[in-house]
Amino acid sequence: MIAIGVLLGVASGFTGISAVNLIVPVLILIFSLNILVSLGTSLLIDCISAGIVTYLYYRHDNVDFRMGVKMGLISFSFAILGAFIAHNIPEQILTNSFGFFQIIIGATFIYRGVKRSEEPETGHLGRPKLAIMLDKVPDKYKEVIIIIASIFLGLIGGIFGAGGGFMITFILIFLFSFESHKAVGTACLVMLFTASGGFIYYCIRGNVDFSIGSIIGIFCIVGAVLGTLIAHKLSEKYLTIALGIIIVLFGTILVCFELL
Repeated sequence: MIAIGVLLGVASGFTGISAVNLIVPVLILIFSLNILVSLGTSLLIDCISAGIVTYLYYRHDNVDFRMGVKMGLISFSFAILGAFIAHNIPEQILTNSFGFFQIIIGATFIYRGVKRSEEPETGHLGRPKLAIMLDKVPDKYKEVIIIIASIFLGLIGGIFGAGGGFMITFILIFLFSFESHKAVGTACLVMLFTASGGFIYYCIRGNVDFSIGSIIGIFCIVGAVLGTLIAHKLSEKYLTIALGIIIVLFGTILVCFELL
């Protein structure tokens, strides 16, 4: 459990990825937990890892609290609704759908990192076309987009037992032109809210293993420190490519695990 916690912490600190992408297959195969308990336990671990990673990125001035808190408060209640829905959907459909969706998102990150060049003045990647189009949208409509995105993140987080870190990062980069480091830090802040909402419902239903989740979560802290240090040594281009590769890898693992 120590090794699992450290590895998960590195992944979270490096990419802002949710615990469900790595820990659920491990909890099922090694610890023989059922799918719902595995998802609930992953949310407990998400709460711990998201909290520490948010703090570490904040120390590097890479957390947008205004955006993060706004999205987090909205997604919190919908994460509870999503968790309710999850308890009424066949687990195979949930796992396969999430895995395939994750692969698509990861491939988008890789494409962005490979195709776009860093701007000489800032060292950041060029802005996505979708974000440029949104510049022409009035602020009041941008607020509506934020609300819709937050509702979506909350539902997905509750349904799949994931804080939704990589999906939040995707939205912040491709819709709101966030630089990759700040997107990861802000995503972890939002994930703290979404994971907490889902965790509450899973906890009420008795689908959380606190002993396993707490031990793994504590050792996540060590890994999170290492992952954050690695992430801040990479340029945005290579961090974006690394995000995509890790997301695709974990998505493939989820799909293969369910098909075997």
